[in-house]
Amino acid sequence: MHRVFLTAVMLAVLPMAVLAEGAAEKGWTRGGFSSSCADCHGAAPKYPLLGARLGYDTSGHKNNDNSFYANGAGCQKCHTNEGFIDFVKTGKVDDKAFVRYPSQPNCVTCHTQHETWDFSLRTAEPVKLAEGSVFDLGKGNLCANCHQSRGDVKQNVKAMAAKDVRATWGAHHGPQSDLINGTNAYEFPGKSYSSSPHKFVLREGCVECHMALPEGRYGLNPSIGGHSFNIAGEVHEAPRVNTAGCLACHKDMKQLAGAELFDIKAKADYDQDGKVEAVQQEVQGLLDAFVNEEGTGYLQTMDPPMFKKDAKASFAELSAGWAGTTAGQWSQDQIGALWNYKYILEDRSRGVHNLTYTIQVLYDSLKALEPSLDDSLRPE
Repeated sequence: MHRVFLTAVMLAVLPMAVLAEGAAEKGWTRGGFSSSCADCHGAAPKYPLLGARLGYDTSGHKNNDNSFYANGAGCQKCHTNEGFIDFVKTGKVDDKAFVRYPSQPNCVTCHTQHETWDFSLRTAEPVKLAEGSVFDLGKGNLCANCHQSRGDVKQNVKAMAAKDVRATWGAHHGPQSDLINGTNAYEFPGKSYSSSPHKFVLREGCVECHMALPEGRYGLNPSIGGHSFNIAGEVHEAPRVNTAGCLACHKDMKQLAGAELFDIKAKADYDQDGKVEAVQQEVQGLLDAFVNEEGTGYLQTMDPPMFKKDAKASFAELSAGWAGTTAGQWSQDQIGALWNYKYILEDRSRGVHNLTYTIQVLYDSLKALEPSLDDSLRPE
């Protein structure tokens, strides 16, 4: 009886002993906690996972809720974690498929820590944009897979009946890579276009500025820089702009007092309001010439109008401001001006990503809507 009991105990314990011996060779500790896991979850982690997660928790990647409704018709590529991983693996997206249990883009969307045991990027290959140009700025290539126009301007801009243009028409919310490249705006015949130095000097593209963190003891907060990807936010009940990623080139970069803007003075009074302001203010002034709260913008007063009189020139309310026009026809240049307005507005940098191209595109669009406009300040 005792012999049978001891034999049973030995048989039960032996596999555990063998497992423990093998686990020790692989760096596993008691309780099944691997040294690889400790690199992130241990007391003294190799990777700052907790801090990075705080940033992610404040980001649009987590909080925009796109995965709840944009998980099919091709949208799942960028709006869901599962769709993006599938796209990277296959190089394509199935417009007819959908993600049954979609989740927001998260850590494993961009990183392969559970496959490579480090935080390698899931992809950093150059990205071919919708109109055919290639975006190739190092780690920023990962971002460009989604932060690009969803269509080619040449296929979308043509003379159209007003009833055929919907609020969702256009470059679609994320044309940042296109603007940095200086491509895919509607370029008017007879005009030449160029770019600011950003696309030539930013080796790692987007991440150099959007993920930069200030050096020293005093940082900002999790909602700015890092894995929030935000340039501006609120710190201690005051607006704050993160200039850390800019200082390598712009040694005297500062924040415009009291505003979430960079204090970089424009070379000219582009919006023609009688004063030379910061770059982003000048670009905002040009955008206001298209659509503004007073209802005097060129896209609000044209016949037929493209926006209601009470439309607000903000990213969030753009679609709500649609005129709902059913009669009338718009020319190719008028449609091109609409494409360019939405393209620059939805980039959201107000010229920072590519100031030269931005000013050229906006001036030419305004000139198409109002031929008498003085465009002598247009950069050449």
